[in-house]
Amino acid sequence: MDHRRKRNAEGAGPLAQAGEVSRRAMVAGTVAMTAVAAVLPLADTAYAENAEGPDADMMAFLLLSEALTGVSRQTLAPELVENKNEILSSDPGIDPINIKNAYFAWINANDATSSFGKLLQLAKDNRQSLGDIIPKVNGSAEDIKFLARSIVLLWYLGSWYKPDDLKRKVASPKVVSPKAYTQGLVWQIAGAHPMGYSNLQFGYWSRDPRDPNRPALFDPAKT
Repeated sequence: MDHRRKRNAEGAGPLAQAGEVSRRAMVAGTVAMTAVAAVLPLADTAYAENAEGPDADMMAFLLLSEALTGVSRQTLAPELVENKNEILSSDPGIDPINIKNAYFAWINANDATSSFGKLLQLAKDNRQSLGDIIPKVNGSAEDIKFLARSIVLLWYLGSWYKPDDLKRKVASPKVVSPKAYTQGLVWQIAGAHPMGYSNLQFGYWSRDPRDPNRPALFDPAKT
């Protein structure tokens, strides 16, 4: 019995040491991952920190997009909650599709120049007079003007047209994502939907399309 106990005790040493090393490795790994997680957002996001607040750049993007597309920012960001005192401090909101964030990230990643930051700053400087944005964009450098055109096409078509391609008057668009394919403003304006996608009920094609110039069949004001 004593010999067996001695062998078991001797055999426990390496296992205990291995467990101790494993715990140390886990602690070290956790510390390293925490440090990486803390640094990555700052390295990957060009507009992560700014004086106006964490959502100021997204709000500037929405104001810029409203001016460029002619579509209200409330349509572009359905869950937007505006701060009437300072629009840049508003909450852009998170809607189920959140296409605005996908577009922002795409433009930020594919802008080969510093034009996107300059467009955002232009929107911030003219946040109280959106009608001045387009004239100022048109009076800007070529890189800024053509990036603005790419942003318009992205919102309307869900596809990315490189600014350099637009300069050369060639087209090789890239659909940004499956949800971008379905969320192009062109479909909402036309009252249509892209091929292979519809949020209408099965069999909708058997009914005549609704004429926007005719009054609704049910008018609560008459009841």
